[in-house]
Amino acid sequence: MALADKTWEQIFKEAGQTYSPATINFFTGNVQSGCGAASSAVGPFYCPADNGVYLDTAFFQELDQQFQASGDAARIYVVAHEMGHHIQNLLGTSDQVSQAQARASETESNRLSVGLELQADCFAGVFFGRNRARMEGGDIEEGMTAANAIGDDTLQQGAQGGVRPESFTHGTSAQRMAALRKGLESGDPGVCAL
Repeated sequence: MALADKTWEQIFKEAGQTYSPATINFFTGNVQSGCGAASSAVGPFYCPADNGVYLDTAFFQELDQQFQASGDAARIYVVAHEMGHHIQNLLGTSDQVSQAQARASETESNRLSVGLELQADCFAGVFFGRNRARMEGGDIEEGMTAANAIGDDTLQQGAQGGVRPESFTHGTSAQRMAALRKGLESGDPGVCAL
């Protein structure tokens, strides 16, 4: 977690901005955040009210066992994605999207939500790209496997036996992998624009 803060602090410094670290909170079962109570059914999430990344430890077991996305880099991808939401909060992107959603149709609001999630995936890729020297062989594949495993189309197909694109909240597996790859290859958050 310290590496994520160090990485983003450097990126913000390069842009002439000040970075404020997120808090990392591990939980099992239920947790109280600045955004209210949450259960493990929610999975990992970011709460802008307290700048907290909340990580359900059972989700990592599920990622490994149910989705066959194992390895340190798969877990790091999940953390880096949630840190991406912290970056969006610091940059004001989350607020801008929320305001746009308040004026948008349900379809447009959903599209904006997916865009925000894909940007968080791209920011996760930036983190990986900036830390390539620390990566081991197979880490990129582990991250991509995790992104593929938790795409809306893959999750819906597994849970419902079909896919309903109008209900997507995070993007397809292909979109998530493409966003992660885009950030990874450039190491530049500027490529992650909505």
